[in-house]
Amino acid sequence: MQPLRSAAFVLVLVVAAASACSSEDAATSEVPLPVESAPDGASPLGEPPSEGGVTPPLAPQHGLRADFFDDYSDFASTRYVALPAIDHVEANAPAPGVRGKLYSVRWSGQLTVAKAGEHAFFASADDGIRVFVDDQAVLDDWNAHTVTDSTGKVTLTAGMHALRIEYFQIDGPAHLAITWQPPGGVRGALPTEALAPATAQPKLAGPRPMFANPVVPFDCPDPGVMALPGAHVSFFMVCTGGKMRVRRSDDLVRWTDTAGFLLPSGKTAWSANGGRNWAPEIHKVGAKYVAYFTAVNAADKLSIGAASAPAPEGPYTDRGSALVENAVGVIDATYFEDDDQKKYLYYKIDGNSVNAPTPIFARELAADGLSFVAGSQPVEVLSNDAATWEGGVVEAPWLFKHAGEYFLFYSGNVYDARYRTGVARSNSPKGPFTKKGQPILANNASWVGPGHGSVFTVHGRDYYFHHAWRALPNGQQDDAKGRFGLLAPIAWTAGWPVLGNGTPVVGDQAWP
Repeated sequence: MQPLRSAAFVLVLVVAAASACSSEDAATSEVPLPVESAPDGASPLGEPPSEGGVTPPLAPQHGLRADFFDDYSDFASTRYVALPAIDHVEANAPAPGVRGKLYSVRWSGQLTVAKAGEHAFFASADDGIRVFVDDQAVLDDWNAHTVTDSTGKVTLTAGMHALRIEYFQIDGPAHLAITWQPPGGVRGALPTEALAPATAQPKLAGPRPMFANPVVPFDCPDPGVMALPGAHVSFFMVCTGGKMRVRRSDDLVRWTDTAGFLLPSGKTAWSANGGRNWAPEIHKVGAKYVAYFTAVNAADKLSIGAASAPAPEGPYTDRGSALVENAVGVIDATYFEDDDQKKYLYYKIDGNSVNAPTPIFARELAADGLSFVAGSQPVEVLSNDAATWEGGVVEAPWLFKHAGEYFLFYSGNVYDARYRTGVARSNSPKGPFTKKGQPILANNASWVGPGHGSVFTVHGRDYYFHHAWRALPNGQQDDAKGRFGLLAPIAWTAGWPVLGNGTPVVGDQAWP
């Protein structure tokens, strides 16, 4: 897979089939472009309901059906077109319900072939293109790239064949043009008269591009990722170290720096120094955003801090003192809000620093997320078992609710190649939690020490965003490069989360 790039989407597809129509004939046979919007209650595949929504337009005799998908997943709208053709800049939308970026299209219908023989398909595309005839891939260049030519050939009998064309747009200007060449014929525009549109959307999910880990290809330990719902989901991330810059993404795959920092001066007023600013997370609490992080207090003991802001990027105002302190240190705070609006803070006592157990506690937060409910007490929900893979450490908690149960994702063992990810579950956010046992994420030949992650849902799919080191040939971590950010889809099997094959995902995976 080539690297993802912000580039124009230019596509020329040549479909070989028999017809006497010229390029000029095809250009003048454009049919009107009626639109069917996706009303509330559309199915997961996006087909509008039969009642209560916008009435779909009648399909014309010739052309193709074009289904547009926002964020590559959400059905947006349908058009009937004479030819697959798009030409717009990113600021303009090609169809209702999508932006000028991060969308995909599926054209579907029937292609009439008058003369049997070998038919060539050509594509010149900036980003991904694939062509299917009778559900068989004829051309497949499903990668993000600058303008690239590709070719596919297939032998067809005379008559009608199912045609499906899919492409995705990353960002920048988008352009699509279609030509064809039948056996023994010349290359020209695909005549509309050779096409008959599908009258119903194919029962397929939206076409999604592919990406490969790492999605954060630089040192970014302990990534705290927040998914912010809206018309389009956006994501914000902060990582261990220094001022703790806020980063933003539209898609979890490409990240950009914002101008915001959790600690613009590099330390809080109550901190002895800024040397151990660790494990930050941002969460939406009420109408504000609260960042939780680890820093040292005036006594140089690791403590939990909190700061609030009107927007994820900041500016953040510290609460003025540590939120949680402990004589041996406390680290790795995370926030969870239940369906009843009760809010909890989870954190780890740093017992391993003094050869003691490392319990994880939960305590109910006040509505502002910056203080605790009066009279509330911390409750131990998990502790390490030194006789297991956890060794002397459990830390980095993240609570996620699934199917009515509470799942506490956590990391264990020393933060090097021995680091792993585990999970425990309960019927209450305050436990007791039962551990699954063995790690759900361990090492492979490419990545070691996977852990300290965030869990969230995007387009109905659950993901674990975590750090890991590049693996050296001897199986140890590459400290020189640091910990990169990786993404793993979560499957649920027998009531437990499953992360890929139990190791960090290597190779292409579908866009979130």
